[in-house]
Amino acid sequence: MSNLSWQKFPTTKSMKKHLKILQRCLLVITPILASTIVGTAPSKAATFAFSEGILVFEGFSQSPSNVATDTSTNTLTIGEGSIVQATAEAEAFFLIKPAVAFNSSLSAAFGENRNYLGLAESEASVIGNFNIDANTTFSFDFFSNLELATLIDNPSIENARASGDISFALIDLKNDNVLDFFSLVGNITTEGDDDFVALQKSDNVTIREKFGAPGFGGLQEFLTVSIEGSLQRFFTDQTTIALVEVKRNRAEVQAVPESSTSLALILSGGVIAVVLKRRCK
Repeated sequence: MSNLSWQKFPTTKSMKKHLKILQRCLLVITPILASTIVGTAPSKAATFAFSEGILVFEGFSQSPSNVATDTSTNTLTIGEGSIVQATAEAEAFFLIKPAVAFNSSLSAAFGENRNYLGLAESEASVIGNFNIDANTTFSFDFFSNLELATLIDNPSIENARASGDISFALIDLKNDNVLDFFSLVGNITTEGDDDFVALQKSDNVTIREKFGAPGFGGLQEFLTVSIEGSLQRFFTDQTTIALVEVKRNRAEVQAVPESSTSLALILSGGVIAVVLKRRCK
């Protein structure tokens, strides 16, 4: 496991292009945040959780033979005389020529007053198969970004959690072996001690630039991690490989007063599996 050093990296031409993509995605995020902040009265208890992941693949040494993408979203809201909202979005594409892939997933939940549960889950993935000749180097560049945020007013009855993970693996399809991998995972639980961010990778994955900004502790927490890197691997034999990337984002808010029984029984029963929306590509 690699430790992230919290320092800002210089903005290169490549990073500027990725940041433009990020800014377009923030156009979706901003209205959600604004409506949450404006709609929260100081006299009322409120919770908020937000999780988003973005990944870009580019600069492939060769084009894939075939590609696939998949997205899914789930939301659940339960409230007794409360305001509770949940939003989940996901998108993905993989172009063959020029070879470039992008996917993003976003989950947000908001609750106000008492006796409520809001849950949002989103997932996006891309897959590309490549036929590698003998004595050939396969390589590509990537950019990933993970954003988490939580907010609560009353820690005695409220809880907000935001989590996300971005990972990819290079797989030898003949032997079904993982050749190389990358994984970025983060979690914020407010109020609680489960806040963390972790990065793992194989030796052939190079991290060129990274930026991390954690704000752990208190009733408002956040985490931002951006990583730009590359993968390069030499194949002595002819090999068919698959590049598989998956990202998942989850946001959850709840308020359960000690005097409440019905909602508490639902939460503790472990039977919440209601899917309100699902989209696959």
